[in-house]
Order: sequence, then C-alpha cells, then structure tokens
Amino acid sequence: MSQPVQDACQFLLRRDEARMPAAEAGDCVRAAMTAGGGGTQTLTTSSSWIPQGTHTIEFTTAPDFSLTLESTDTNLRVTSGAGGASVDTGNGRVGARESGTPEEAYAAVLAHAAELTVNPDRVAQMLDGTDSVEVDYEAVLDGAVRTKISGYRSVDAAADDMMPAAVTLWLDDWYRPVRFELMGQARGIASSITAVNSAWAS
Repeated sequence: MSQPVQDACQFLLRRDEARMPAAEAGDCVRAAMTAGGGGTQTLTTSSSWIPQGTHTIEFTTAPDFSLTLESTDTNLRVTSGAGGASVDTGNGRVGARESGTPEEAYAAVLAHAAELTVNPDRVAQMLDGTDSVEVDYEAVLDGAVRTKISGYRSVDAAADDMMPAAVTLWLDDWYRPVRFELMGQARGIASSITAVNSAWAS
C-alpha cells in the first residue's frame, strides 16, 4: 500500500469502530483510486443521470484522469479528460459545454454523470457530501471479505445537484472501490447506479 494511501486511510487501517468522518472517507478513497492507476468498470443504470442500460468505462486515474464510456445498448460514447469532454449518441460527436447550445449542455450533463464513479475527485466529493459514513469491516461480497462504507445525505440536497442521496462502496484490501451502489433523485426522478470495477492497473 503506497504511503499516500496509508496517510489518507488511517481511520480504516486502525479499524476504528466509530462513524467515519465523511471528509476522511473521501480523502481515503480518492488516494486509493489515484494509486490504483485506472481500470475497467461495468456500470448499470436505472436513472436519468445516464441513459438506462449497461455501460463499459475504461478509465485512468494517474498521472491524469480520463475516461471512455461506451454502450452497445444505446450507441452512447462519452470521453472525458484533460482535453475536455465529448459525447456521441450515434449522430456525431458533440463537445461538452455547460453554457453552450442545448446539445452541448446535455453533453456536459452526460460527461459529468459518467465521471461520478471513476473520477477520484468526484467520488471524494460524493462521500464528502454525506453526513457521516458507517463502516463494516467484515462485509462479504461475492464470497470475499470487503470493507463496506455507506453514507447518506438529504434528498432535497441530492435533487438540487444530481448527486446521490445514498452511497455504498465496497473496498478491496488497498481501499480501491470494487463496487458502488448509488441511489437518489435526478430532477425529481428516482435513480440508481450499480458499478463494478475490475482490472485495476496497479
């Protein structure tokens, strides 16, 4: 485990039984994801954050963040990184700009949503926005013991900024997320995301 991860994840390394401060949870997972270098994610949505269906995301977290999301269900392709973001829904590539045309603004919403479970800064922001975090050090996922962290925030706050109201992450031995379960509201519509990470780069 790298030194930055050890420094950021002292609460979990101590196996503290108290509720984990949300900011510490965010810092820990951000450090672990960055150290992980990137990977592959299978994301399933029943939401208005991202069109419903199953999507595959290839992402890097170091030295810079980038992602490519693709879906055979919807012909959706989203790219995001240091050079900006773009979306192709089968009718050509559209650059993502919040203050641009309606198509560009919609592309920005999709790109922002695509980053939610793979961008270390977005994951940290999501956890930091919860009231506090419950930790289960003996959670079993697919036959393996994992550390599970769960956080909640008010529905009204989640509805305003398209952030989940309930956040659950299962972490591997290096505190990298292997599974996300997110629930909340997007523009008043109940939404959920399940994301499974595999093939971390390091």
